[in-house]
Amino acid sequence: MRQMLAILGAAVVVALVAAGLAGALSGSVPAPPTNPTSADQIQNIDQVKTAIKGYYGDTPTSQLDPVSGAVALHQFSQTGAYANELAGLVSDAEKYLNNPPGSGNGKKFSGQKSILFDIDDTTLNTYSYEIYSNFVFNPTTNAAFVNACLTTGCVFPAVPHMVDLEHFAEDHGYTVFFLTGRPQNATTNQRPGTLANLTAAGYDVTDANVYLKDASGATEPWLSSCAPSCTTTQYKSLTRQHIESLGYDIVANFGDQFSDLNGGFADQTFKIPNPMYFLP
Repeated sequence: MRQMLAILGAAVVVALVAAGLAGALSGSVPAPPTNPTSADQIQNIDQVKTAIKGYYGDTPTSQLDPVSGAVALHQFSQTGAYANELAGLVSDAEKYLNNPPGSGNGKKFSGQKSILFDIDDTTLNTYSYEIYSNFVFNPTTNAAFVNACLTTGCVFPAVPHMVDLEHFAEDHGYTVFFLTGRPQNATTNQRPGTLANLTAAGYDVTDANVYLKDASGATEPWLSSCAPSCTTTQYKSLTRQHIESLGYDIVANFGDQFSDLNGGFADQTFKIPNPMYFLP
């Protein structure tokens, strides 16, 4: 999970980083300068929040937050712009998986064909937490949302159409992996809540194929070159390298952050839309 404050207007920043990555959104608003000289160079933060809510189709629910049990949560609309955009992306991904470059023209996969999903806002949608927290990440309250399946009931629904994509991949012979920055270490273990949430959302989950982050590297020796301070890109790419060392070819890698996709060890990348925060 994110280990920093959520940064509003992230879609603006990631647009520039996107060049050359498959699945990147076209026509994105240019990023503001790093050191602006005028307020006019920066989008108004309240207007950005309003736009994000409009894009997701903000929908109040009767479900209460797992922290205090007093705040009614919000969710995205299944018929809003966000869900519609995901439908198009998943359609493109299914076409690719149905006939990837490695499957024809005399080419062979380098191993057992597989796909890899990030979790937060790639397979499980965290819009409810962003609205609850006013887009400010707090590890304690966030952990309560992550682990809600074990207590008051799951609050993170599946990202639209992604369960169908996972099942499509399985039906076409792909092994499915999940890779998240959520912690799994001696002091904080979000594995049980994560597995429960993925399962409740409809994903077919194999425990051994779900990777959480042990920052110390104690249980993940493939991170020894950067532990205990691996960047997101290092953690994700080194883990993909480890998966491929087990005899798999990651044919497609899906993530909502460019740091989920950078670093290689995947034949193709697909950027899932997420304007709520940015992780370098």
